[in-house]
Amino acid sequence: MGFLKAFLVLWAFSAQAADMADLNSKLQRLTATPITASTAHLSPHERKALKSVIAAAKYLDPLYLRQVWDGNVALRSKLEADDSRRGKLIFSLFKQNVGPWMRLDKDAPFVEGVPAKPPTAGFYPSDMTRAEFEGWVKTLSAADQARAVGFFTVIRRDANKQLQMVPYSEAYKEFLEPAAKLLKEAATQTRNVSLRKFLNARAEAFKSDNYYESDVAWMDLQSPLEITIGPYETYEDELFSYKAAYEAFVTIRNDAETSKLAKFSGHLQELENNLPLDPKYRNPKLGALAPIRVVD
Repeated sequence: MGFLKAFLVLWAFSAQAADMADLNSKLQRLTATPITASTAHLSPHERKALKSVIAAAKYLDPLYLRQVWDGNVALRSKLEADDSRRGKLIFSLFKQNVGPWMRLDKDAPFVEGVPAKPPTAGFYPSDMTRAEFEGWVKTLSAADQARAVGFFTVIRRDANKQLQMVPYSEAYKEFLEPAAKLLKEAATQTRNVSLRKFLNARAEAFKSDNYYESDVAWMDLQSPLEITIGPYETYEDELFSYKAAYEAFVTIRNDAETSKLAKFSGHLQELENNLPLDPKYRNPKLGALAPIRVVD
């Protein structure tokens, strides 16, 4: 009995050590890298605006957490409460992957008891099928059909378990409202007209779900601050690729490096015109697109 007990203890210890090594290995595959930029050339007004924009961007982290999976919030709280060595590793992995699945391993789960990563993400009820959604959409008016498959609505179940649409501005109001307020604050702090226009328009879009005007203002942005903030990519929606996920990039334009790139960007139309393609597939107005800029 003594030998068997010692063997079991040794086996358990080895299994635990292997588990910890595996978690450590997963965590080390991505390296935390500080990303910053020099603000020395910014005016005091631009620095104030920058701080407000960064504060606004931080509201998109908890918002995106909910878009990845509707079980993320509860699971995050549970994992954060485990202060064991193993618990801290798993929580670090959770933060790194914004959920309990390894994105570098085809979404393999690293937390016991979680389901496979749902293709519905946090945009649709987890028990909803493609057929149910498509059948429901057919019952809607043309205008509601467009909203149902549009970028800026989430699909939920009502009290009768029927599907219904909820606009992003309502579903994520607790994050978008304070973020919009901070963008408005930044707009009052900057003296750059194009940046002010974009920040005000994007703040309004957070409240109305109408992003066209602010997208146009973003394309026209001529500012030392380059801001990308809002719902853009649809990759998290693995069911239909309809729903846009929120993201934020707060950057500062690097004029010296941008000028170096200009000699290449000035030849883009020439390159396009000489692609080995049927001319109907070439873009004859490439020069009308947004300029290419280098940012930090």
